[in-house]
Amino acid sequence: MSEQFYSIACDFGSSGGKIFLSKFQNDKMTLEEIHRFSLNPIKINNYYYTNSIFMYSELLKGVKKVIEMGIQPNSLGINSWGVDYGYIDKNGELISNPINYRDTRTINTIKKLEKIGLGAKELYKITGISCMPFNTIMQIYEDLENRNDIIKNAKTLLFTPDLFAYFLTDNISAEYTIASTSQLMDINKREWAKEIFEKINFDIKKMPDFINTGDKKGILEKEIADYLGCKPFDIIAVASHDTASAVLSAPLKNENSAYLSCGSWSLLGVELEKPILTDEAFNNGFTNETGYNNTIRFLENINGLWIIQLLQKKYNISFNEMETLAKNNIETKHRIDINDNRFYNPSDIEEEIINYYKETNQGIIEKKDRGIIISSVYNSLSDSYAKYIESLKNILQKDINYLHIVGGGSRDKLICKLTKDKTNIKAFAGPVECTAIGNILAQFKSLGLLKNVKEMRELVIKSFDIKEI
Repeated sequence: MSEQFYSIACDFGSSGGKIFLSKFQNDKMTLEEIHRFSLNPIKINNYYYTNSIFMYSELLKGVKKVIEMGIQPNSLGINSWGVDYGYIDKNGELISNPINYRDTRTINTIKKLEKIGLGAKELYKITGISCMPFNTIMQIYEDLENRNDIIKNAKTLLFTPDLFAYFLTDNISAEYTIASTSQLMDINKREWAKEIFEKINFDIKKMPDFINTGDKKGILEKEIADYLGCKPFDIIAVASHDTASAVLSAPLKNENSAYLSCGSWSLLGVELEKPILTDEAFNNGFTNETGYNNTIRFLENINGLWIIQLLQKKYNISFNEMETLAKNNIETKHRIDINDNRFYNPSDIEEEIINYYKETNQGIIEKKDRGIIISSVYNSLSDSYAKYIESLKNILQKDINYLHIVGGGSRDKLICKLTKDKTNIKAFAGPVECTAIGNILAQFKSLGLLKNVKEMRELVIKSFDIKEI
């Protein structure tokens, strides 16, 4: 029997976290979910916070379960959603729980930035990132106005995956893929954009040095290893933005392939060597985030299954029941603007959708018409995917022949079929746990088990179920 290697993926999502164990042996990898937990922003007084202490506790709990299985890990990598961060003081302590990106304090911050010469287009030319209300630059600007005491006491800022890696290793650094989501990094120079920090009056010295994707953050601190009951192991800077890891696991066939990472957010795009900063790209809402191996994830952020998830909670029914109701009402002409800010974090998603119908002259729909409401979201989602595929073709001036749907949404047969039918291109579904798989692949490469991205994606095809839709 060939040698076995074990790696752990910590996958922090906006609605929950998962700890996975992967084994590499005989040129195949396995993936086993070890631990999961729910995660929701907590409202305290004026803000929605991310419960980072709880997250850290659950991370350790998941790793401890692996150790109790009699397994000594070789490595661990951490990924999360983008843009969020915590502040560390001069003593190395976390200052407050981080404010969650779903907080609405930043809805109108772009108007404030426009007044100091940092409008959406100016920011795009420097960072390649489309202006979204939750981007790190928006959050920091609100911190400067309303939480300046915290900034004054902060020695450094760490993005979510880097923050937890710091807890484990004492390493302070910023991994590129997560940093690129901040709208604070010069996308061409791959460094912090000095002119942005000067204009917002934020000390650039508080930003950590960069670490290359795939490099080692360090070794698990002995005190923590002793608590877990294991030997210290490598903590690796994987493609720590969840979409970057998801894209790495997508078995893209060629340069004419697009990906759709389908979860709470839908990220639709292509893998490029260089950013596209044209007016056409800007006007169509495309963003340029960094990916594994110094690539560019040229993509559109779409408010994806989040709305479906909110409706599911509202109605207290299963996702299978949701899909059935959608199927039975799929011919409805009702539609919503998926990316309208009103659906960002509404107090009542059902009422918000019904009011949208009224305001856009789509007639009066009652609350009892659940099937119409749900199907309108399914149709609106798939319509938006088709729209942005066409935009991609126009911007890139080439055909898109393949679409690889990865993530939790790849299990939703209806959204997959609607997307394939409306895009009219060859589509594939899987892998489901794409983020965790991409996280693990970067670790295997760092451990010397894989040579390049080609081998990584071949391993995915050999190890997981990829279906043509």
